[in-house]
Amino acid sequence: MAIPRTGLVEALSRHTLRLIEQDGLQPGDRLPSMKALAERFDVATQTMREALQRLEANGAVEIRHGSGIYVRNGRERMVMANRGYGEIEASTVLDLLDARLLIEPHLAGLAAAAHDRTPIAAVEVLLRRAQQHLSGDDEILHDLNMRFHCSLAALSGNRVLAQTIESYVELYSFEQLAVLSFYDNEGRPRDQHDHHEILAAVREGDPVKARDLMHAHLLGVRTYIAERIDAELTRPAG
Repeated sequence: MAIPRTGLVEALSRHTLRLIEQDGLQPGDRLPSMKALAERFDVATQTMREALQRLEANGAVEIRHGSGIYVRNGRERMVMANRGYGEIEASTVLDLLDARLLIEPHLAGLAAAAHDRTPIAAVEVLLRRAQQHLSGDDEILHDLNMRFHCSLAALSGNRVLAQTIESYVELYSFEQLAVLSFYDNEGRPRDQHDHHEILAAVREGDPVKARDLMHAHLLGVRTYIAERIDAELTRPAG
């Protein structure tokens, strides 16, 4: 089965997660060898290795050199049922939000203080498009949400920190999708309302308000996700 070159490593990661689910593999079970997986998905072994290393970083598998590739076990991992995300480490999701809390409020303040208001129109378009996908495809809404945050970071004028946010978005795409999957029909409009409020503060040129709104937004997301994770971990099996 050939996979398109676009987003090949991420696509391979998703195919491997689906393979685990379809074959009913449990924590501790061994996957086919790296070479066998590469042949199955019709890709180079090195590309397959990158996909597996990404899954290992996300906590879905463990690569034991000289032994094989195993489905991981651990109390802090949760299965995102019917989402195709496989197993995501809860601690990584919270660590990601903590990292964003340290950086993005500062960037929102810088964006509000920036003199060039021209790029704001493009960000407004992103928000209008996101509003149309609140109950649609998660991946489309996820992409629009992340582009909003990256666009605000770019408006800050600090290229290094803006690139840091972009790297978070790319490296932890599974975790960001997992965050979105927790939001229900009430949570998603509230999330978009926060985005509109933040952008309004940037448009008004109010750095303090923009910073505080971004901090409140991300802290609210983290608090909500932490509560949902606790509920998942303490829910009786079956």
